[in-house]
Amino acid sequence: MSITGKNIRKSFGDPSIEVLHGLDLIINDGEFVSISGRSGSGKSTLLYILSTLDKPSSGEIEIDGLNPYELSSHDLHEYRNKSVGFIFQFHYLLPELTALENVLLGPRNLGLQEEYKKRAIELMEEFEIGDQAYKFPSQMSGGQQQRVAIARALIMKPQYIFADEPTGNLDSITGLKVMKFLQKINKEDGTAIVLVTHEPDYAAMAEREIYLIDGKIASRDLDAHV
Repeated sequence: MSITGKNIRKSFGDPSIEVLHGLDLIINDGEFVSISGRSGSGKSTLLYILSTLDKPSSGEIEIDGLNPYELSSHDLHEYRNKSVGFIFQFHYLLPELTALENVLLGPRNLGLQEEYKKRAIELMEEFEIGDQAYKFPSQMSGGQQQRVAIARALIMKPQYIFADEPTGNLDSITGLKVMKFLQKINKEDGTAIVLVTHEPDYAAMAEREIYLIDGKIASRDLDAHV
């Protein structure tokens, strides 16, 4: 069980500018890996490709031995709902839903809303937003909205969590709490976590760091190469 990237390249624009330059890497089952590097090094681009939110311009991605882009759109959507949790720097909550309804969005898409309601409430309590359950995003602070988004990503105990600067809009205390919770679910549930961060202290909390320089994996993480 792993995510494997072989010779991943990604280009944008016309004329084309290559952002990722032939990356080879493996994210093993149950690993906690950080992707770090300076702004513009390709961190988020790599995360989006590994998480199937974007396609490489060339190269191969395999998830548990399967090419996700050979799946039907229905099967790919089902894989994302069941096996993947996404956390972004910006919360992307649905404004017309309450906090609790936003957390339960994934289960609702699969007809499992009632089955997961208790877990949703427990997650919100753990993130100290239990009292926000029936408020709408516009009625919450930015930090509270981000914690709702994180609970939404964790609700179905996904096999993989992809986090793109998840602490970027949080104060240091809440940010550290989020990082420790990610460590906890990694250890206790065996959830593989791929974290993009520009914070060296947070990158160091992962088991392994993939450091990018100008779209290439730097030598400081030789183990990331296949």
